[in-house]
Amino acid sequence: MAKKKRLKIALIGYGAIGQMLFDVFKEKKPPIDIVGVLVREGRAKATQKKVGSKVAVVETLKALLKLKPDIVVEAASQQAVRDWGETILNKGIDLMVIATGAYGDPKLWKKHRAAAAKSGARLRLPSGAIAGLDGLLAMRLGKLERVKYTSIKPPHAWTGTPAETDFDLPSIKVPTVIFQGSPADAGRLYPKNANLAVTVALCGAGLENTDIELVADPTLPPGTNASRLEVVSDSGELKLERLGRAMPDNPKTGVLTALTMADDLMKIVRSSDW
Repeated sequence: MAKKKRLKIALIGYGAIGQMLFDVFKEKKPPIDIVGVLVREGRAKATQKKVGSKVAVVETLKALLKLKPDIVVEAASQQAVRDWGETILNKGIDLMVIATGAYGDPKLWKKHRAAAAKSGARLRLPSGAIAGLDGLLAMRLGKLERVKYTSIKPPHAWTGTPAETDFDLPSIKVPTVIFQGSPADAGRLYPKNANLAVTVALCGAGLENTDIELVADPTLPPGTNASRLEVVSDSGELKLERLGRAMPDNPKTGVLTALTMADDLMKIVRSSDW
């Protein structure tokens, strides 16, 4: 039997998510090699010290693609998706996107799907810090009557967002709704907090038929955030609540976000067609 090749991935960004991917692969030792990391100008030297000499640290997409990765993993921002997503897909290289809030723009979503279809690349959207998307995907084969996603984080996790202007975050003492609206608006206004709003919409009833609620909750256990997914369809109802640990250095992002990305990549190398 021929030996399976190793999966070569390249990262865009080296923040909390990127660091955790390195840690998970180091511990679990799957047949996956991180061959390169794309960072902002001026950050290459510091990042190189962190990742070691075996991983190329570059400052341009062109240099990253020269490493010939099988998959480029976006772990940076919605802007990175907008700037580089189409180029990557046009090259026939798979792209994993976690900043799915960028796809609150239907034109960008359509453009990236078309690029992937034309080149044969795959556009991969991991589930992020939520569970239950498998049920939602199945239920949409019938008739979805209602889909609502609620993201719940401590007040300080909403610092640097419109909520900081609209509310006195440090003074919030009870769970408080800071946003109600569409997935596109949630992803646009809260680009570091509400990407999953768009993921849920794309997996279910669409951008126009999904309700989003963002909540500042000071009663959450320290170091955690939560979410709630509610689905009503002709096949039944789904109600799912999740309480997860936030990244130690980034309360806006859950640990489960990085773990679902790692799990999706490890599923690729476990698949029979790899």
